[in-house]
Amino acid sequence: MIETNHNNRADFLPEHLGIDTLAEFIEASLDGIVVVDPEGRYIYANPVGCDIMGYELDQLVGRDFRMNFPERLHQEMIDTFRASISGQTGRWFSAILRPDGEEREIEYSNMNFEIDGQTTLAAIFHDVTDLRRQAREAATLASIAETMTVDLTLDDTVDKLAAGVVEATTAIACAVVVVDLELNEFRIAGIHGLAKGYAEGLAATWPPSPNSASLLATETRHHQLRHNARARILALPAYAPLHPYMHDAPWDTILATPLVYRDESIGVLMTFYPENWVINDDELAFLKVIAGQAAVAIENHTLYGEAQSKAALEERQHLARELHDSVSQALYGIGLGAQTARTLLDRDPPKAIEPLEYVLSLAEAGLAEMRALIFELRPESLETEGLVAALEKQAASLRARHRVSVDASLCNEPDIPIQVKEAVYRITQQALQNTARHARASDVALQLQCDGKVLALSLQDNGIGFDPSEEFADCRGLRSMRDISTRLGGTLQIQGAPGGGTLMRVEIPIAGS
Repeated sequence: MIETNHNNRADFLPEHLGIDTLAEFIEASLDGIVVVDPEGRYIYANPVGCDIMGYELDQLVGRDFRMNFPERLHQEMIDTFRASISGQTGRWFSAILRPDGEEREIEYSNMNFEIDGQTTLAAIFHDVTDLRRQAREAATLASIAETMTVDLTLDDTVDKLAAGVVEATTAIACAVVVVDLELNEFRIAGIHGLAKGYAEGLAATWPPSPNSASLLATETRHHQLRHNARARILALPAYAPLHPYMHDAPWDTILATPLVYRDESIGVLMTFYPENWVINDDELAFLKVIAGQAAVAIENHTLYGEAQSKAALEERQHLARELHDSVSQALYGIGLGAQTARTLLDRDPPKAIEPLEYVLSLAEAGLAEMRALIFELRPESLETEGLVAALEKQAASLRARHRVSVDASLCNEPDIPIQVKEAVYRITQQALQNTARHARASDVALQLQCDGKVLALSLQDNGIGFDPSEEFADCRGLRSMRDISTRLGGTLQIQGAPGGGTLMRVEIPIAGS
């Protein structure tokens, strides 16, 4: 039994514990601990350190410590080593290269001490791969949740999704491809990290060879992995449009993940990696989730476009149900954030605040977006709140989402049938969407007038303008708006010119309605 004197704190200093006791502590540590000599050669590694690095102790002793780091990090680690030998301390992040080629992220700190008159360096480190991966995945899903709205074009949405994949995974490039096997159609919907012109070259190779990763992933709805991809592409004349990009490509491994929506393959998520890259199960699972979100985004935009062209309430209600699926990625992000916070509560409670705040912000943003979408697509409140209130909400939405100044001058609630209110609401919704997407305006004037005989709606902006007689004008929904007003016996007039803003005026007769 050890007798202690609580009045003499010196009895409890580490040097009084004995070298054998300290050795037991180091061997039993839950963190990896290594010691290297002044030349950077391993002297010692505890069991956890060996396990993280993937080597036995006798495989490490006498070897240069750089063997455990990717070549791209060698100079950085040499600089840190020299600074630490000179007495600099701190906490850093890096990546360990295991013998099987897998990289594991670590957080480490260094300290130096004397052994037999030589300055020796010790490093204490632990594996943070899963924590940092979860944080990146949560951030990526939050970013995707912000982009998956009807305000952005499909290409903009999927471009951001592709960029998020590269940020959150070990991939160095990403492409999202929409495939329709029945129509034999192929389109690049989003891309990030690939050479300029590669997307056009890839599209020119369709239809691909029967063994291509993209085609097989679409047909089988399973991951398809291809190593030695550059040599494969260069060997096939059918891929000649891609040959100019192969010699300098930093990737040589391709993974194709199918985009599946309601048991139907609609394309592939293609990720590109360095030569002979090892993709672990966690990354495969995450890519499957992202592919699912990409499929939802593509289908949502397709459905929304159909609803716009038909301008029918039942189509909008159907779309509202479909868009409800888009909340799933927000819920997944909330789950990841909560899981990260739960882990941090055990290891470092103060750091749990950040993921918890992220969870709250994602929940609030998702709820607000869902309410706005449901109101836009199923405005039953027209019957209860009225047309004027609905138009005010549309104006407020344009101000909040796009930071456009909107001057709304609206008459009192008109006494007109709900069908007319709905038509005016749809026309205003389409016109404001056109302003947000195409006009680049900073000021908008929205006016609603009613004299008992005619209901007049006008919208004027100070944007870049356009020529309404040009063929491309139809893509702005002008035909749909004109059809709606015509069915009610009304008229729609558009005045505009490039550089001169746009004025839209709708008049609908209401006398006797």
